[in-house]
Amino acid sequence: MNIVAIDPSLISTALVVSSGDTFKIYNYCRESKAFGKKGITKWFKSAEEFVNYKFIEYREFEDYSEGELTKLKDYDKITDQIISDILENIDESLDTKIGIEGYNFGAQVGDLIDLVTFSTLLRKKLFDLVSEDILVMSPSTLKLESCKLTYPPIRTEIGKKVIKIKEEFRNKIGIPGGKFTKNDMALAIIENNSLNDYWSKHCKFIKDELMSVSNIQKPYEDVNDAYLIYQILNK
Repeated sequence: MNIVAIDPSLISTALVVSSGDTFKIYNYCRESKAFGKKGITKWFKSAEEFVNYKFIEYREFEDYSEGELTKLKDYDKITDQIISDILENIDESLDTKIGIEGYNFGAQVGDLIDLVTFSTLLRKKLFDLVSEDILVMSPSTLKLESCKLTYPPIRTEIGKKVIKIKEEFRNKIGIPGGKFTKNDMALAIIENNSLNDYWSKHCKFIKDELMSVSNIQKPYEDVNDAYLIYQILNK
């Protein structure tokens, strides 16, 4: 089975797509984010050996109506590129399972509306051109499943007359899976002893540097989410 995992974003969509026994990672980002005055920026340089960067562009506009149509056309172009990259990598003779992260409803209203437009276009094209087998994972579900992927359940007995077993999933420092931050998601990759592919090995190799910042930086933030979706579906 082919596996396709996507963390959709207006400025940094991450895609992990199976290619035979392994997978490829793509990041659709702005060139201005990846390159500064002195060349490629630190974190994009760190990941460039493992991630295929596809630079996206959003055009300027002058008024509201023009802007809404311009954005729609730009989203259409970017989602076409994502679909093209998927189709180039999968074996179309096999079934394909798609996992895609849902919306963060805590986002700013304007950003959320634009993301819904972008993601709706992408989901429709995935459904029509790649596979109807699509799992949409809410951000909280992705956090919890990432925790389950790495850490064993904590089992406690509850009840007096009828004993029941309650299971909780937390990481090594006690953070509940449903409340994971991006740093906790990165740790779920680093601390998973069963993951030994090129991305997990890379994250483990740069663990100290990756975890030294208060917030996981792009492209790692988005690639990690797509990678975890991939591993959850693969499992």
